[in-house]
Amino acid sequence: MGGYFFDFGFIYRNLPIFWSGLGVTLEVSVLAMAGAVVGGLVIAFGRMSRRVWLFAPATAYVEFLRNTPVLIQMFGLYFGLAVLGFRLSPITAGVLALAGQNAAYLAEIYRAGIESVGRRQLEAALALGMRRWRAMRLVVVPIAVTRLVAPIGNQLVVIIKDTSLVSSISVYELTMEGKRLAERSAATYEVFATIAVFYLVLTSAVSLALRFYERRVQLIF
Repeated sequence: MGGYFFDFGFIYRNLPIFWSGLGVTLEVSVLAMAGAVVGGLVIAFGRMSRRVWLFAPATAYVEFLRNTPVLIQMFGLYFGLAVLGFRLSPITAGVLALAGQNAAYLAEIYRAGIESVGRRQLEAALALGMRRWRAMRLVVVPIAVTRLVAPIGNQLVVIIKDTSLVSSISVYELTMEGKRLAERSAATYEVFATIAVFYLVLTSAVSLALRFYERRVQLIF
């Protein structure tokens, strides 16, 4: 009985296809990360606000986005809005869905971190004449972020892995390009093993970078 031999030559010959898909994956990842990081902070402040008109919608947003599948949200943005006459490009719909849901998760991570900072730091900043929002921005948030590098990093890794879902709305990222290549060649094992390696490299790079950053900020604070 003959053994199976991994065809490295096939991978080498089709590297341009993988690079093309990887480029789109990186684009979607970076845009979704940026949206989630910034959006999560805005929502976190809404969640901590004493004003009902800020707290209520921020809370509803977090509850809805965290408790519904990101794939359904993606379909809603891409197909649902099209029915209403608002057509988004596949990449735009994918980025908005990934950024939107992960912003909800990051909002809770931020909120927990900010609330974990002792009131003494905030009171000291206020005693120096800082306004509350300035004290939050310059004192409380930087201290909180140093404690949240790991959970934030985990959420960014989730975004990278979830970019594979945008293939369901015809975004030609790494997974979609691999699927099409596997269908044409029947080299399913080679294709998806290679895709797995690409994702592993991406997520490991993000984890290592954040670990390095965490050590640096710990020295500062």
